[in-house]
This record gives sequence, C-alpha cells and structure tokens, in this order.
Amino acid sequence: MNREYELFYIIRPDIDEDQVRVAMDEVASLIAGHGGEMTKSSLWGRRRLAYPIAGFNDGYYALKELALPAEKVRELERQLRLDERVIRHLISLKQVYYLPGDEDRRGRVRTRSKDRADAADGIAPDAGEVGDDALEAKVAEDDGFPDEDRDPVAPAAAADGEE
Repeated sequence: MNREYELFYIIRPDIDEDQVRVAMDEVASLIAGHGGEMTKSSLWGRRRLAYPIAGFNDGYYALKELALPAEKVRELERQLRLDERVIRHLISLKQVYYLPGDEDRRGRVRTRSKDRADAADGIAPDAGEVGDDALEAKVAEDDGFPDEDRDPVAPAAAADGEE
C-alpha cells in the first residue's frame, strides 16, 4: 500500500540550472524505480541556507509530493544520501487536514463537537444546558468563602447540640 510523503531536498549551488533539472529528474526516476509515483514537483529556486551545509551558504530548494510503499522509504533515503548533488533532504508523511463537515474514510461526516456542528447549521444549543449568566450567578452565590456576618465555627457547634 502506498503512503503519501513529502520529499524536501536541497541541491548544491555550484551546478548550473540545467544540471539542477537533471538532478530533479533523476530523483523522480529513483522514486519511480521504487514503485512510487509523484503527484507534485516544484523547484523553489536558489535560496540562502540558515547555516552553512557542506561548505555552502545557499542551495536550490526542491519539493516533491509522492506516494511510495512504506518499506521503500529507507532505500530512497540511502540513495539520496549517496547522491553528491543533494546536500540535505527530508522525507515526511504528508499532513492531511480535515475541516468540519468533511467525510472520513468510512464516509462518516467529521465534526469537532456537537455544538459547533449545530452552530454551523444555524441550530441553537439545547435549552437544558446552563448558560454563562446562570453559571456566573451560581459561582457568585456560593464562592466557598464564609460571609462576614456569619461565624464559620457556628455550624459545627450547632451540630453538637450546643448554642
């Protein structure tokens, strides 16, 4: 079963742009050779690196989205490490984001919570739920502190039968 990955890599800056295209094509052929398929490929161009890598201060950034069997990822990484034109690479699982109302793999509608889904549909929450005003009034009524005019020891004395 193929999983979706993103391959981000940096190509040496001391080669010309034609050789950069050749290097990208060879990476694509590596992916195809391992039974994968590319869904998207983009060259970001020559950019400055955050820190020097292998003596270079800039490089050609490239991004590929691909579908590849999971057992072939390690071999692809090994071959990228051996390629002298690639100075850094990263393969990660592609992130899949779901929005409320999207369907999952089984065809069920995904929602974050019942109230948010109802609010999106224009339905008010249940009337039996406590609103914010009622909750604040209850907290203000019984804040856990004794009143100033009430003796905090008096209820314990009344329970013993003394006054």
